[in-house]
Amino acid sequence: MKKMLMFIFIGLMMFGLVGCSKNDSSKEKELEDRISTLESQIEALLEAMGGSSNEQLTKLQDEVRSLQKSNALLVDSNKQHEKREEELENSLAEMEAYVEELNRKFNSAGLVDSSIAIHLAKEYHLVVGDTFQLFYRSIVQAVDPYGYYIRLKGTVGHAYNRYYEFQPQASDAGKTYDLTVEVCDSNGNVFGTASTKLVINRDKVQNPVTKNILCVGDSLTANGVWVNQGATRYKTAGGQINLLGTVTSGGAKHEGHGGWQWSSYINDGDSPFKSTTTSTNISFKEYCDRNGYTQLDEVYFLLTWNGVGGSFREFSFASEPFKSAKVVVDQLHSEYPNVKITLLAIPLPSVNAGLGAYYTLNQSYGDNYGQLVTAMNYDDFLQAWAEDENYKSFLRYEDSKGQFDSEYNMPTEGKNVNNQNPTQEQVGNAMGMHPSNNGYKQIGDAFFRALMHEWK
Repeated sequence: MKKMLMFIFIGLMMFGLVGCSKNDSSKEKELEDRISTLESQIEALLEAMGGSSNEQLTKLQDEVRSLQKSNALLVDSNKQHEKREEELENSLAEMEAYVEELNRKFNSAGLVDSSIAIHLAKEYHLVVGDTFQLFYRSIVQAVDPYGYYIRLKGTVGHAYNRYYEFQPQASDAGKTYDLTVEVCDSNGNVFGTASTKLVINRDKVQNPVTKNILCVGDSLTANGVWVNQGATRYKTAGGQINLLGTVTSGGAKHEGHGGWQWSSYINDGDSPFKSTTTSTNISFKEYCDRNGYTQLDEVYFLLTWNGVGGSFREFSFASEPFKSAKVVVDQLHSEYPNVKITLLAIPLPSVNAGLGAYYTLNQSYGDNYGQLVTAMNYDDFLQAWAEDENYKSFLRYEDSKGQFDSEYNMPTEGKNVNNQNPTQEQVGNAMGMHPSNNGYKQIGDAFFRALMHEWK
């Protein structure tokens, strides 16, 4: 009997010791209750054993007292840990508030940009064997994008000082690659980030069928260079294309009219789309009938620099130019529901003061950088329009802006660096928005890549 009670007593002691191994102040009450229970059980056992005070029981009682002392130490240790934890939390909160205050002061002083917009398309269409370039100046909204660390993330292509470059190979055909652009400070802190997809098309048209294509624009289209460039390259790749239009220049037919904007195609008496039978005053069906065009497959719009003046301007369908743009596109779709429509981005103006050199300060186009941001916002609206649920089945956006080198493909002329020094620097001219011939060809390359990417 005494031996059996001893085993029970030792089992109870082991149970108590396991409970005390948890270094958690929330268990204090539980520990105290267990110790009290053990003491009561010891008293009952001693009484049942006739008050025996043999050496073994005395040792066990000593262990219980040691357990009580250890518990007291654990309670004190937990309190110290809790105090230290509270101190650390307070310090962290103070540091976060300090950093927030520093950021506020730096931003208000113009020392740090808290965010920088990156104007990327959702996807770019590349062609095997064709060198694709994406220019930082044309996608990063900053007075000087080179004052930042521009970090690229992806699995293909190369990062140069002014642009990203990738020439897909035959093994890339049919693949899509991710590309991320980050604008950072010198320590790698990110001010802005955007991602896009690079969709790789084959270098040859797989199922050549004749495409009847109409290109509509303003002075950027009037010379026909970008239209001819894209169409010629498409034909070389095995495509069959029939360009439509009442204007012929640069070896191509088109509807490019200098000085026009979206509303001109509705209101101008010389509009090739004029109609007296529709409520919108335009008809693409009547246009095709008048010119003997039996089929219309795709329409490309590159509109418009005209009527977009204003620094940091934003856009909506409630006002021009998009109020008229929507009328034009809706009328075209209503008459030709199967026609695919592409909105080409307008290229950025000269970054070498071309606008400022041509326009005076009191004119809306006289603000070089403010107008550049307006152009970026205009192109963003084109893309948002193309992604609208009611339009995306027949409307798409092609970011020819990002593929355009606004630093070197705008015309410039030499100008003395100051009145007393004959050393010359290059300053933009030609209204600050008309590209050089090479610039028009760059737009044509973007047109070619769009032609090579078949509609889904």
